[in-house]
Amino acid sequence: MNPSELEKIILAIPAVQPQHVALALPEDVLFCSPGLREASGALFYVSSELPMNQAEARGQLHELLQYGFSFRNARDMSGVVLAEKSAEKSSSATDRDELADLDAFAQTGEFIPQKKERPVQDAALQLRIAAQKTLLLAWDMESRVAELAELKDKFTATSANMDVILGIADEEDREELPGIESKAALQGDVEEDLGVPWRAVASAILEFAPEHARFVAVKKELVDVLVEQGEDITPEAITKEEYGVTLPQNSSWKLYAIKAYALLGHTRAPEGRESLNRTLEIFVVE
Repeated sequence: MNPSELEKIILAIPAVQPQHVALALPEDVLFCSPGLREASGALFYVSSELPMNQAEARGQLHELLQYGFSFRNARDMSGVVLAEKSAEKSSSATDRDELADLDAFAQTGEFIPQKKERPVQDAALQLRIAAQKTLLLAWDMESRVAELAELKDKFTATSANMDVILGIADEEDREELPGIESKAALQGDVEEDLGVPWRAVASAILEFAPEHARFVAVKKELVDVLVEQGEDITPEAITKEEYGVTLPQNSSWKLYAIKAYALLGHTRAPEGRESLNRTLEIFVVE
């Protein structure tokens, strides 16, 4: 994309998969790619700032999921990954060096510790790596939400058929049958159950979004923040030439302005995230 196109780009926030969004979005809206091959088509914005290529991103996602098996749920796992520090702890690097020296001693019988030269990665790069990991986790969690939602729909349809077969008229009839769970016990908000952290996903999207990009809110919690804390800057008309998007004529929409750090729940931009001082313009389309 050339600079003028980047200034008019419209990104969905906070979601990375089109099928995860129930809202009918304008055709010009893109999704921020986590760097996977399947997220490189026309519906995705692939940032040139992504630190991992497609193969590395796939390997990283596999590693994150394997690591996640040691946690009780996705919320715990995402919390640990999103809390990753911007620089590797020196103690961890020292431990690895010592293990390498001991391994060499076991093979040669000589213990000659040497000073290791380690590549220095700046804080900005580490921040982008952590942000891409967040997008990868969001991609996987949104896929799981879609799978669980499909299973939930199948359960609802099957349960309705069973009610007819068994002659169940209401929940009281169901409770009288042993071994038959109530619908309330088997249903729930699958996204909430997985613990998808919308602010963390939004933060990662902002890390890779072009400086002058605009956004479309696709989650109620984010819309609530805009209504409560944002400034309504809705213009009289939206033109694609000026805003890069064509909104449906039969939709009601508003445009809000809000500081990036406020959207993410901060009172000011955290240290090292000065880019969050910028003002975001976010569409709310109904």
